[in-house]
Amino acid sequence: MLAHRRVAASAAALSLLALAGCATPEPPSTGTEHAAPSAHVHEIVVDPSGDGFLLGTHDGLFAASVDGEIGGRIGQHAFDAMGLTVVGDDLLASGHPGPNSPAEWGSPHLGIIRSSDGARSWSPVTFTGEKDFHVLAPGVDGAVFGISTDSSRLLVSTDVGQTWAEAGASVPALDLAVDATGRLIAATPQGLQVSLDDGASFTAWASSPSMYALSSSPDQQRVVGIDARERIWVTTAGADAWEQAGRAHGGVQAVTITDDGDIVVVDDSGLTVLNAT
Repeated sequence: MLAHRRVAASAAALSLLALAGCATPEPPSTGTEHAAPSAHVHEIVVDPSGDGFLLGTHDGLFAASVDGEIGGRIGQHAFDAMGLTVVGDDLLASGHPGPNSPAEWGSPHLGIIRSSDGARSWSPVTFTGEKDFHVLAPGVDGAVFGISTDSSRLLVSTDVGQTWAEAGASVPALDLAVDATGRLIAATPQGLQVSLDDGASFTAWASSPSMYALSSSPDQQRVVGIDARERIWVTTAGADAWEQAGRAHGGVQAVTITDDGDIVVVDDSGLTVLNAT
C-alpha cells in the first residue's frame, strides 16, 4: 500500500506551495487541489549525487527533496531539458538551448550534453546542434539508449554518450525503460513493446496495459508506467505482469520510481511523492 505526500510547484520558479497528507484512498491518488507547475517537467530522475530528485524542465533543472519540496534552478542555464537520464555518476541531457546557453552547446538542438557535478555545469558531448533526444534511458552495464526526434531508430551508447550506434530496431517509442535483466520496454502508440536482444528487435507485450510514460529505478529492479486512464502501474525486473500502484490526476508530465519503491509524479496536481510502506 502506498501513502502519499503532495506538493505543487509555484507559478514563477517551481518553489514549494504546499505539502499535504491525508488518508490513503483506494487506489492512492495524487489529488486534485494543487496548481500545476508553470514550467513543464519533461523528466524526473533520482539525484545521483545525493538524496532527492532532479526535474528536467523547459527552464532547466530543479532539485526536489525526498519529501517533495522543490528548490530553485540548479546552475545558471535555463535550457529546455527534453531528455534527461543518469549514467553512473553522470547526467546526460538533450533538448534545446535557452536564452543564456553557451554557444558551444549548439543550436537549435543540444545533441547530448553531460554533467559530472550534479547539473551545476554542462559540457557538449556529441550531435551538437544536430539532434534532440526526447527519449533517453539507462541500460545495463553503463549503456544508455536514446531515440531522437529525427528518426525512430533506437540508438545505444556504451561510453557515456560520446559515440552512438544503431541498436537495430526502429520503434516509435514515446518513452523507454530498461530493467535489470536487460529487457527494453518501449511505450508506443500501439501499446508496450519489449526487446530481449538489446534493441535489435521488439515484440508486443500483449497482456500489459498500454502506457505512454515509463521509468526504471536506479537499480533497475522496478519499472513504473502511466496508462491513458492515468493509472500508475509497477512491475519488477523480468516479471510478466503489472500491478496497479495508484492513480494520477490529469495528464502526467513525468514519473519515476526509487529503489525503495517510492513513486514521484508530476501531473495536474503538481509534484507528488507516493511513498511505499
